[in-house]
Amino acid sequence: MKKILGSQLRFLVMSILVFGGLYTVVITGVGQLLFSNQANGSQQVVDGKVIGSTLIGQSFRQPGYFAGRSDAVSQLSPVSAEQQALVSERSAALQKENQINEVPIDLVTASASGVDPHISVAAAEAQVSRIAKERNRKETTIRAIIKEKTQKDWFSDRSFVNVLELNVALDKL
Repeated sequence: MKKILGSQLRFLVMSILVFGGLYTVVITGVGQLLFSNQANGSQQVVDGKVIGSTLIGQSFRQPGYFAGRSDAVSQLSPVSAEQQALVSERSAALQKENQINEVPIDLVTASASGVDPHISVAAAEAQVSRIAKERNRKETTIRAIIKEKTQKDWFSDRSFVNVLELNVALDKL
């Protein structure tokens, strides 16, 4: 009995050291060495101050900034009457705010996590006139920022932009 208990305790201690300590140190080291920006939260720093993360969507509701996706995640079916009412309500508000006829779907629905930092290029374009008016800039200037910050998906032809990066670029104007 003592022999079995002793071997089990040795295995437990060895497992804790290897999987709880050594593995953690190795994975953390590899992350810091090869992916230090991502491992540290992809923080966006402006003038020595952290203003956000490019991996986590932040809420921008000021009129002179690009707005991202809604963070109000729901478990409603896309075909439910309640979801359709929410989307309709959000669409009406955005149509009025941005003075547009059609609102891109990603501006009125949430991502699965509620923290998606990206919007489609169409969603960014829908906000150009409002931002240009608020910032007293030409629409072509705002569109140039969108074009500069546009990224393309590796697996499809989908183009998107990071909302935080767009807004940082706006502040640099």
